[in-house]
Amino acid sequence: MMEHEQPVATDTSSLPTNGHARPATLSSNMTLFWRVFVPVFGTVFFTGLLLGLWLTDEEELYLSYSILWIRLPVALVWLAWVFLVWRKLWPLRRVDADDAYLFVTNYWTTLRYAWVDVERLEERRHWGRLVVHLYLKAPGRWGQVIHFLPGSHYRAWMEEHHKAHLLPVAN
Repeated sequence: MMEHEQPVATDTSSLPTNGHARPATLSSNMTLFWRVFVPVFGTVFFTGLLLGLWLTDEEELYLSYSILWIRLPVALVWLAWVFLVWRKLWPLRRVDADDAYLFVTNYWTTLRYAWVDVERLEERRHWGRLVVHLYLKAPGRWGQVIHFLPGSHYRAWMEEHHKAHLLPVAN
């Protein structure tokens, strides 16, 4: 019986897709860095610094001035960092797409939206980085606007797959 079996092909690119295109990543690979690594690393660093300064006795530091002159600015820097992460980095999502759907993930949960639910796309520069704002016709789990860093082939994919009407008009 074993003589008649054929080996399994290692190249899966030729397998049928049941009429659906394979999803393409529209967001940048740097999204994982900005969405997960930077907030975790920065928050651990600033929290450790803050806790170290607040839990150390003032007598052990041998300062000629009050320790509050260091503790309060570091606490304000920590609060500013948490606010920055919450408002600018945490909303970033990874976006994959095929002809019929968008797949949006925060690296823990993945949601699927039909292209007909997308109202428009806007591109804006934030701190020198291009960020795409994807507007939905109705609010989803993460609100009505989804933010992502576009990949290098995002515009080409949108034009090739007849989604250019959603793109902003080039100036």
